Amino acid sequence: MVVNIDLPMEIPLLSPLILMFAARLAAQSIIVAPYVQPGNGATLDGTDVKVLSWFTDQTPGEFTVAFRAGEAAWQSAQPKRTALDFGLPKPKPGTPPKPKSPNPLANAPTTIEDAKRDAESSTSPVLPEKEQHFLRYVAELPGLPFDSVVEYRVKSGELLIREGKFKTRASATKPIRFVAVGDLASGKPEQNAIAWQIAQQRPDFMIGLGDIVYSAGRMNQYMHHFWPIYNDVPKPGPTAGAPLFASVPLYPVIGNHDIDSARPSEYPDAWAAFHFFNVPRNGPGPGSWNPALPTDPAAMKRFRTLAGEQFPAMLYYSWDCGPVHFTVLDSNKHVTAQEPEITKWIENDLRTSRQPWKIVCFHAPAFHTSREHYTEQKMRLWQPLFERNKVDIVLCGHVHNYQRSKPLTFQQSAPRDTRGRINGTFRLDETFDGEKDTTPEGVIHIISGGGGAKLYSVNFEKTVADLKKEHGSNYVPLTTKYYAEKHSFSLIEATPTAFTLRQINIAGEEVDHFTITKPAR
Repeated sequence: MVVNIDLPMEIPLLSPLILMFAARLAAQSIIVAPYVQPGNGATLDGTDVKVLSWFTDQTPGEFTVAFRAGEAAWQSAQPKRTALDFGLPKPKPGTPPKPKSPNPLANAPTTIEDAKRDAESSTSPVLPEKEQHFLRYVAELPGLPFDSVVEYRVKSGELLIREGKFKTRASATKPIRFVAVGDLASGKPEQNAIAWQIAQQRPDFMIGLGDIVYSAGRMNQYMHHFWPIYNDVPKPGPTAGAPLFASVPLYPVIGNHDIDSARPSEYPDAWAAFHFFNVPRNGPGPGSWNPALPTDPAAMKRFRTLAGEQFPAMLYYSWDCGPVHFTVLDSNKHVTAQEPEITKWIENDLRTSRQPWKIVCFHAPAFHTSREHYTEQKMRLWQPLFERNKVDIVLCGHVHNYQRSKPLTFQQSAPRDTRGRINGTFRLDETFDGEKDTTPEGVIHIISGGGGAKLYSVNFEKTVADLKKEHGSNYVPLTTKYYAEKHSFSLIEATPTAFTLRQINIAGEEVDHFTITKPAR
């Protein structure tokens, strides 16, 4: 059954046709309705590309895809079909313990309190274990002009499955509007309201700052916690969510719950982000810096076949949109932040960009003021590289609240200690306020981890007191704005001369607002 929601054409975010979950099509079930992805488009040379994807049961179907930019003639795209089969997880009893990671930071001790808080915050409804069998359809839409609105239609025979609109990437002088938020789909009602509020902002695209789905990044968790809230929503609203990804491409950042909490060798449907999303493929490629693949040959072959080029592309990549250059980095346990090849790739990626603004995105923050995950400081090692290449903003999740740092510079002054802490020398810009003074000296670090999981450390004053007591001089008063009362997300607008971030909470209220300006080039 298809429900027709006749929306004004100038609102591209909400698709005019919303597919009912598991709608029957000649004995075939649509499991995930068509959604838009970035595709392999990185620079602003030539044309843009987008990808449409959807999932069905394993009854084969014949689909057609038509698309056009503006008033141009309709074109067709041939979807590629792949069968995905995921068996039951290996039984727990008798499973030998996982070997310790060669990365010393991965084995840094964690306090009982930290472990308890993390477990409580990431708890999501327990799902029944069963085999999963799908057909994945992927259609590439190439040759799209920048600064355009593209219409698309997906049909099964004469039956319209979904039609919608999306924006292509903006050319260098055009403004952009996007959302960034992490720690999203935990199966709790707050994520529904956040999805609805994001929809009201009509972003051009969204950056998911890691921990996209809880608690272990598995296929079955996406099917229950993610797609029914952000894509397959018959009646959008604050309690149901919104069909964001029918019209809004998602740029994923891989977090610990996406890749560290479950592995394909134990859970065949783990690392599911690599099966769902499609990103620019301009990263450093395979190497020792990537997470280890399953040692079991069958499990490795299955994952590699289904993930294709998205593994490891999704861990490191970059793209340009409007006046902004975006760089996505991996911050998970296997990462040392000292790998020469990765440092070289980041340096080259940032140095060669000519965009007025540079934004770096990764999951686990280098600088923050929360008890949770406080000692996970390895990403501080890249801060001098960011400064050297004139990065303006770092966007992170992982810590489940909103924080904005003062503009800062940092230089390591001592080796990493046994708890993972990295001490160093800070310089904080105390005069920047984002209103009267809009020219910061240093990098501003944003944590936007309020997408749906349980919030951290509501009481800021008590948090600061605890950090001072436990961590001494490692604690630095670098946070200028802290908000943990309600879930929230970052709404960002950028022109060649101005960057503005507004933090919007679950009720649609603005809880922070700052602007950075630069002279016109």
